[in-house]
Amino acid sequence: MIDQLTAGRTALPQGAGRAPGAAHVTRRVFTRLAGKGMAGAMGAAALAACDVGKSQETTTTQQQVVEFMNWGDIQATPFETVVNDFQIKFPKIRVDVMPVPPGYEDKMRAMLAAGTPADIHRVNDDYVRGYTEKGQLLDLMPYLKASKIRREDFYEFVYDFPIHQGKYWAWNVGNSPRLLFVNVTLFKNMGVQPPLFDKWDPPGWTWEDFVEAARRVTVGFDTEQAQFGTSIYDDTGYEQTFLVNFGVAEGIYSKETNPQRWTMGTPQGIDALQQVIDLTCKLKAQRPYDFRGGSSAALFQQGRLAMRFSTSGFANSLNRTVKDSFEWDVAPVPKKVARRTEGSLITFCVPKEAKNPSGAWDLLNYMASDDGGRVFAEVREFVPPRKATAEKYYKARPGEKPERLHLVVGGNAAQTSVNFAAGTERARNIYRPEFNRRAYTCQESLKTVADSLHKAVDDGLADRY
Repeated sequence: MIDQLTAGRTALPQGAGRAPGAAHVTRRVFTRLAGKGMAGAMGAAALAACDVGKSQETTTTQQQVVEFMNWGDIQATPFETVVNDFQIKFPKIRVDVMPVPPGYEDKMRAMLAAGTPADIHRVNDDYVRGYTEKGQLLDLMPYLKASKIRREDFYEFVYDFPIHQGKYWAWNVGNSPRLLFVNVTLFKNMGVQPPLFDKWDPPGWTWEDFVEAARRVTVGFDTEQAQFGTSIYDDTGYEQTFLVNFGVAEGIYSKETNPQRWTMGTPQGIDALQQVIDLTCKLKAQRPYDFRGGSSAALFQQGRLAMRFSTSGFANSLNRTVKDSFEWDVAPVPKKVARRTEGSLITFCVPKEAKNPSGAWDLLNYMASDDGGRVFAEVREFVPPRKATAEKYYKARPGEKPERLHLVVGGNAAQTSVNFAAGTERARNIYRPEFNRRAYTCQESLKTVADSLHKAVDDGLADRY
């Protein structure tokens, strides 16, 4: 248990007092939507938060309740620990964690549209801009200022991500950078030097080096028991990562939004991603996208995949499943023009019509505080947003895997962020299924597929449909 804070509550806009309450997470079946034609109770969720700095005493005796809705159950997770710690430190706030079944995004949209949201919602970072453009989220900038939040204390890309038109529309409590997971034993058994480096941006380890390594360790490509050199494109984060690393500085979409351009569909963007696809279709070194013999995660765990592109959270899975079956570690992504990576942000929002926005901010702020961040860092759930917290607690212990855990923090400092806009979700729903079906399966070139979709994607980005 983390030591209790001695400070009280930060003075915030729309502040509300707190009366004594239970220092435990309350869980209840969420039935508000049933009366609005959306039957069914909702699955379970995660959350937490705090404040940083000095606070004011409250005078009202009414206990605050903060409702939180998330897409996963928090029981027996670090989120549950953080929520419980928060309620010990802030006993006058009770957290109601709301169970949510499948269909989270649809239910969240319905609640926002009906004006009956929870106080905090977990939100896909891809969709923050869309909710912002619809005027459904609360600007958190006044809360950040009242809590004396300083940009320089955070990883800049984490802090800057929710900013749009001078306002602050969401809150990130962490990030899971993407990097390569390497089966060291497989490389050694094949007589090939494993790509192990002590720095995120070492000399060498180019795209060409990566391709050669993947080719040399691939065996039996066309067989059910194949051993593959790599798997990249089954993680959609590869799009932004490899576009930027191949020199498409803006990534998938342009920064300009009037109108926004699909920079992935430019000749340079198409060439970059085609080189990733060619690892399968021409070089026979990457797990085929439609391979039926196991997912990339399963193949890595079985010792049949040499390098997997994935978020840092995959390490926790390997520590549970692989244990000492073989030696594995992490490595930076290969470099062409740059060596950047896109992480998976852990993002929450406070709806504009939340009943208790001040209490919601207390929770969210705690999740990103040194105390909250420590819990997530020590179990490697994700990298905390504060640089000092990450550097202090996200460190490998003696004998812990991966040995080069510090590269996760290195990758966290080398992030690239997608230029999201209101039409991002619609655009992705147009091109991704077609890429999956036609290009990744080697049926057609990426250029042919992208050219056939370009107008539809542009219309989607501009919300023309």
